Amino acid sequence: MKFLRASFFVLFAANCVLALLNLTGFATAPGGEPERLSSQLHPETLKVVGNGEEAPAPEKTAEAPVAAVSEPAPAAAASEPVAATESAPTESAVKKPLPLACVSWAGLSKAQSDAVALRAKDAGFVSKEQSVSGTASWWVHLPPQADRAAAEKKAEELKALGVAEFFIVKDGGANQNAISLGLYKSEESANRALEALKTKGVRSARVETRENTSIKLEVTGPADQLAGFSSETSSRLPNAPRANCTPAR
Repeated sequence: MKFLRASFFVLFAANCVLALLNLTGFATAPGGEPERLSSQLHPETLKVVGNGEEAPAPEKTAEAPVAAVSEPAPAAAASEPVAATESAPTESAVKKPLPLACVSWAGLSKAQSDAVALRAKDAGFVSKEQSVSGTASWWVHLPPQADRAAAEKKAEELKALGVAEFFIVKDGGANQNAISLGLYKSEESANRALEALKTKGVRSARVETRENTSIKLEVTGPADQLAGFSSETSSRLPNAPRANCTPAR
């Protein structure tokens, strides 16, 4: 019994020694020395040196680079609230102004101009009146005589020279007792009449322009509406020249 107990302790101690040798690397590997060397961490770096040689310094293992820690990106700035804007009206919703036109009539009397301007106002148009002075005609005549008797005596002389168309001006004013020999619409016609009188022996006849003041009326309105108004006005004033003009703003 004592022998068995002693054998147990001997075997237990032997196992402990073997376990310690395995942990420290001194146990003989099953494959011998080469296999033990290959079990080292880096067997290719081992070098056997003789007496007097210095062992080489162990190589420094490269340290793994430390990854740079990037700073966290700043939080995105809160977007500013976008002010609500009213939607722009579409092009079709915008009402375009109607194109304007202008028509004028010249040579009107005051009464005619007032009548057209009143009709234009009732139609919603804009009218503008302008006084125009110009030569209306050329008057061939003998200058005023001293009195009525002198005028009648001059008239008898004209008859004797073969002049049949004339009359004595009886109205008061600067031309009273003058003898009119004709009223012409152009200067050329008046000059021809004057030359004809001279060939008959009338030496004191002369040509004088007759000034006339008339009214020019301009009416502005939408082109499509003004067309009908213009045609109707011209039919009422057939002798008034009609022309286009610049629309009033």
